Amino acid sequence: MTPAELSRAWARQAQLDAERGVIACRMCTRHAGLDAATTLWRDGQLVFALCDRCAASHDVLMRPTAEGVEVRARARTP
Repeated sequence: MTPAELSRAWARQAQLDAERGVIACRMCTRHAGLDAATTLWRDGQLVFALCDRCAASHDVLMRPTAEGVEVRARARTP
């Protein structure tokens, strides 16, 4: 599976999960409720999801680009 195909598959599954109120973190793939996650939506579609556990241990930058959304993360501790 190419990275683009993997990304599209994640987005489709994430949309279905979000409708149930549960999402998978894009960093650790752990499932979390929408109340325990940071989500980024674009045109009604879930673009990125980050659980609170990963958000607590990483500095995350999300910014729009011409192609979509760029997400970068860096661990706060080595």
